Amino acid sequence: MAKTETIEIQKEFASGGGKLAKYQDLILGERSLLKLIRYECITAFCGSMPGAAGLLLRSKLYPKLLGRTGRGLTFGRGVVLRHPQKIEIGDGAVIDDGCVLDAKGQDNNGIRIGAGVFLGRNTILNCKNGDIVLEDRANIGSNCTIFSASEVVVGAEELLAAYVYLVGGTHRFDDPAVPVLNQGRESKGIRIGPGGWIGSHVTVFDGVSVGRHAVIGAGSVVNRDVADYAVAAGVPAKTVRKRKPGPSTGREERAAKQKAAALSPHANAASGRRTGQPGDLWSPQSKRILYLSMYDPAVPYTGAGARGGEFVNFLARRHSLDLVYMTGSGHPGDPVLEEKYGNRLKGVGEKIAIPFSQKGYFLFSKPLYHAAARLLEKNRYDLIFCDYGLAGKYGVKLSKRFGVPFVYASHNIEFRQYLGKAKSDPRRWPLVPLVRSAEKKAVKQCRLLVAISDDDAAFYGRWTAPDKITVVPQGFDEKVLNPRYKPEKNDPKIVLFFGNYAISTNREAVAAVRDRIADRVLKANPRVRFQFAGAHPPLELSHPAFEFTGFVESVADLIRRADVVISPMTGGWGMPTKVVESLACGKPVVATETGARAVPRVFSRLTVCPIGEFPEAIVRILKENRPVDGADFEALKKEFLWENRLGRLDEAMSRLFPGGVP
Repeated sequence: MAKTETIEIQKEFASGGGKLAKYQDLILGERSLLKLIRYECITAFCGSMPGAAGLLLRSKLYPKLLGRTGRGLTFGRGVVLRHPQKIEIGDGAVIDDGCVLDAKGQDNNGIRIGAGVFLGRNTILNCKNGDIVLEDRANIGSNCTIFSASEVVVGAEELLAAYVYLVGGTHRFDDPAVPVLNQGRESKGIRIGPGGWIGSHVTVFDGVSVGRHAVIGAGSVVNRDVADYAVAAGVPAKTVRKRKPGPSTGREERAAKQKAAALSPHANAASGRRTGQPGDLWSPQSKRILYLSMYDPAVPYTGAGARGGEFVNFLARRHSLDLVYMTGSGHPGDPVLEEKYGNRLKGVGEKIAIPFSQKGYFLFSKPLYHAAARLLEKNRYDLIFCDYGLAGKYGVKLSKRFGVPFVYASHNIEFRQYLGKAKSDPRRWPLVPLVRSAEKKAVKQCRLLVAISDDDAAFYGRWTAPDKITVVPQGFDEKVLNPRYKPEKNDPKIVLFFGNYAISTNREAVAAVRDRIADRVLKANPRVRFQFAGAHPPLELSHPAFEFTGFVESVADLIRRADVVISPMTGGWGMPTKVVESLACGKPVVATETGARAVPRVFSRLTVCPIGEFPEAIVRILKENRPVDGADFEALKKEFLWENRLGRLDEAMSRLFPGGVP
């Protein structure tokens, strides 16, 4: 599909605004005085410095201007960087003298240069709101120009001779009465396959695909697709013969067969790769993912754990996935539960558990970082998936070190969590600015941000491009949670609240039930029992009508046995798992605005009110005596079914991370 747009840069520079602001828009792509000063100091100090000293300083300082970089980079003299935060460069790349890397655009991803790429002298990579991808070990000769208004991809180990021009866009000129400049631009993009050779002074037009190991003769003009292994030449270029696959292509085909075998249902699990299972959705676009989690995604200690397990299992069915995680979930792990849920995760390759530590969880875990780094040194990954809390800190560091892009999955806006919890835990106050800074950096530098709600996505839109954000709310599995069951006849009636009580906001909710709800409900209906399920029960908040069950293995069974579920939350962010799961079981739910945050107010079984109105709402619902009703189920499936929502995540990843398992 063609991408169309108007040409805005001249309009922007003719519009109002100071010269400094216009300069920042052109060079940096953002109006940050601090970043401007850093850019000016680095480029002025060493941009034109000759000799070994200049090469050394640029290799150390230029990566500080860029989005993500690998190790061992070389930058020649006079290299121009525009919108540098949208430029990524892999290990060992060489950018020769006078090159221009211009990632300019309003909503593009920018320039991605793979490991071992060579960019010849005076070559220009020019984004006009498009993307340019040079895959590993591509060799671009001197004085080449690659222009992109949508996407231009040059394959791995492709050779471009001097003065090649890839024209990834064209101007409209339908109306002869209007200057071409004002009629806008359209682009279908260009894709150059791996392992071929494009001769000197070749021009490749927009919309063209050049196949794998194809050769284009010098001086040709390519305005139509060229097949794999073809030799094409002329103006316009035509295929003159086919190359016979030699030893190198035979090796590639054997590697492809080996990869297909590794992904077959009979693959050997001992290889460290996953084995095929019924329902697997492997495809040529399958990727190798390093999943980095700040909690144990096998054990559903909290809603985060339940969510993480769904993410890992879904992605492992479609991709090759290795896992590094910290045990527990903001607290030490439980060996009994770890053993009980040890088989919850399916299809994961290597799995490395890092013991929980408070310092590691709340600040930085060197063991977790080094475990992930060792895997990145050993294996080639397409992406790093950083899940929950401050996992984005590891994504920033590892992506910069290894040149592998990362996804940041946020379960809430983390620094706001710290702000809320600091009211009851003053130790968190000093961490708030640190957490905000780390979170903002991760949001800005990740390739894809996974937000848990539209509200969170809108907030993060202040820090990064909105089209880089995908929303995956808390979901449910229809096979486990549904209204297709016969409810129990309870006497006394059961009012249920569940959660992990190591979390302060859940303990505060129990206190609210004890102090503001329970006695008023019991006065109207003495045959009621308040049931609190979850780990670390706050027994100090007990009441004669309270029952603390501790951790329960099946939340679904617990919900089905209840008459009404409540969420009297007075603090916290994120997405309320308990509300979504209870509504999926057809249960009536009473929640505060905070307790039902990010859940649409369209479900008939959901009552949202202040805590002061909870007693009347609970009594009314118990009188109705309708403990299960599937009226909302189809709407809930459309909004929250895991398979649907995680499928959209996979689509976003496929769009932003082209390529397959190495």
